[in-house]
This record gives sequence, structure tokens and C-alpha cells, in this order.
Amino acid sequence: MEKVFRDSVHGDVFIHDEVFMEIINSSEMQRLRRILQLGGAQFAYAGASHTRFTHCIGVYHIISQFLKAPDFAKISAKDKKIVLLAGLMHDIGHGPFSHTFEKISKRSHEEYSADIIRNPKGNIAKILKKHKVDPEDIIAILEGKYPNKILNSLVSSQLDADRIDYLMRDSYYCGVNYSSLDTEFLIRNVRIIDDKIVFPKKTIHAIESYLLGRYHMYKQVYEHKLSTGFDVTLISWFERIVDLNEKGYQFADQRINNYFSYIFNGQNIPIDLYLILDDFTMFDIMKNCQKENDHILSDLSDRLVNRNFLKLKEADEFKIREIKNLLKEEGKDPKYYFIEPKFKKPSIYKDGLTDGKDQTIYIVDKNNVVKSLTKFSLLANTVKYIEDEKTIKKYFFPKEVM
Repeated sequence: MEKVFRDSVHGDVFIHDEVFMEIINSSEMQRLRRILQLGGAQFAYAGASHTRFTHCIGVYHIISQFLKAPDFAKISAKDKKIVLLAGLMHDIGHGPFSHTFEKISKRSHEEYSADIIRNPKGNIAKILKKHKVDPEDIIAILEGKYPNKILNSLVSSQLDADRIDYLMRDSYYCGVNYSSLDTEFLIRNVRIIDDKIVFPKKTIHAIESYLLGRYHMYKQVYEHKLSTGFDVTLISWFERIVDLNEKGYQFADQRINNYFSYIFNGQNIPIDLYLILDDFTMFDIMKNCQKENDHILSDLSDRLVNRNFLKLKEADEFKIREIKNLLKEEGKDPKYYFIEPKFKKPSIYKDGLTDGKDQTIYIVDKNNVVKSLTKFSLLANTVKYIEDEKTIKKYFFPKEVM
């Protein structure tokens, strides 16, 4: 069989095996069509309406291109199939609004991905077993624990299929040109040495371009003040729901209790309920919450629905006291309306292990000696200077009290 997806970023993406089409057509994967890739960035960039689904198709495609490189010929057909499946399903556990829901649910999308893939009552495990694929092999790759380390690196490393696709896709749909990646050149020259994915010295400039593009995407897109404003307002909205629940408030929309009672009690959302949640469902709940009797919940819901998020501005100690007093006068508790953000400083590059996964980009020299990128690249060594960049104290609060 052969199926073709016409992709805006990669062109034609070919599917050659029935198992992939069955996974793609499952309700678990189709749900990703209803979850935008960039969450709050849709409000900053008009074209940023691409989904987790198209990103997963893109990751599958990039892995398939890596597997065509000569050094990957030694990998077994079984391993090639499972790494393609892992790439295809690597984001299957994402909740609504991208990574922001992880802060609400207090659980990572990777953990939900593992639960969805191994769920005996779901479609994924049944499809995999029908095609003689062990779901635990897929999960092992996603967790970086599969015996063949090459497969782990293809899906999760500093230079992996996931990062390559989301940088290309996000920059394309946001209309920015920070991530102009020479992907074909990198894939054409990739090698495998000592169970590591390595690149020859001649690819260093292409790798540096990729790393710098990623840094600029974080600064200009992923941490855009409108995107983070949506995230902060969404978290305040949910904190208000949690606090109202503790006070015994009766929500008009029963879905709040049905979906979120597990979070209220410090439990994981059951998979059958979690799979109902997507961006559309959450926005519908927010629209209903606009009519709630609690004025704070109603106001925060209205801000989320109508793109009137809390705004990011500088404020000194005097200004902070003034803003908090104004908020209290208007009946707006600063707990929900005055937020100090916790920005994670993006780095260009770091060697070593992160969460047990090797994040080192390896370069092979003309003598076939493999070393870290930091041994060759001046850019990779500038990370400490960028991380030492001073930040100005800024806070999120309503624009009407500025």
C-alpha cells in the first residue's frame, strides 16, 4: 500500500505500511487535529493554526529520511518500524493548549502518552499488537530507554526529528524566518559511530544555524508576550476554579467537575476522560464560564475568549503596591491578576544528559575521532554568556490598571 499526505513544510509524505495508517486513523491520533501546536502563540501570529497532528506527521517523515541514510542500513526492519511509530505518536499525550495544560494537570504529556499507548481498552495497543509490535518498545524509545540508543536519539536529542520539524513548521506558520534549516544536507551526511548519531565537521555551520534559529524562535515566538499572557491568564483561570471548588461553589457547567475533579483531588485524569479534552472543549467550557456568578471566574473567562489577557509590563516596588491596591478596589484579587512570571532562559546548546537522555551533538573529525560539538563550535560555547543575560523585573496584570 501507499498513502500520500500533502504537507505544507515537507511536501509529499509517504506512508507504506498499514499499521501507520491505522494509527493515524485512530481516535487517539485524530484528537491531535483539535490541539494547536503552539497554544497561546495563535493569538500573536495569525497563521499559527497548525496542529499537533501535522507535527507528528512531519516527525514521522523526518525519521523516514534519516533511515534512508547509508549508515542506517544496518538497523533492522523491526527497529525501523518501531522508531517510525514512536515518532508518529510522540505527542499523542498532549493536552489542550500545548504545554500549558501540563502545569494545570501537574503531569507531563510524555506520561499521558505512555498511558495512551499501553491502554488495553484503547485503539493504539490493539493496533500495535495486531501488527506484532510491542507497545512497550514504543514507550521505551519515547522515554529514551530502548536498547538501541540510535532510535532514542532520533526521537529525542538536541538535534532530533521532533526539534527539526517543530522549528521548520512553527517558523513557516508564524511567518518568521529564524529557522531556515539545511535538513537535507544534515541527513545526507549523518553517520553512526559507536552507537551514536554523529555529523562530519563540514556540517557544523548548518548545525550552528539550527541552534541559533532555535534560540531566536524561543525569544521571539515561544516566549512572545501575548503567548505567555494567554498561558498566565489560563493558569489563573484554573486556579480560580480550584479555589471555588474548595469553597463548595456549584459550577453551572458540570464538565468542570467531570473532567477536573481528579486534579482537584491530586489524581491523574483517567485516560477515557483525558482523551475528550482538546482546545475546542476547553474554549467551550470557558465560554460557559463567562456566565458564571463568580465575577472573577467570569472575568478571566471573558479575557481568555476575547484575547484580553493579562499584560506583561515592568514595575518597581512603588508601582507594584499601587497596582495591587487598584486591583483590590476593583474586586480583583491580586492572586489571579498580578503574576510574576517564571521564564526559563533558553540556551543555545548544552552537552550531557537531561532526564537521562544524551543531549550531546557529536562531531566526527577527519581522523574518525568523535567529539562533542563544543570542541569545534565557538557558537556552542557562547551559552554561558547568553544564560548570564540580565532580566528586567516584569509582571502580568490587567492593562486597565497600568
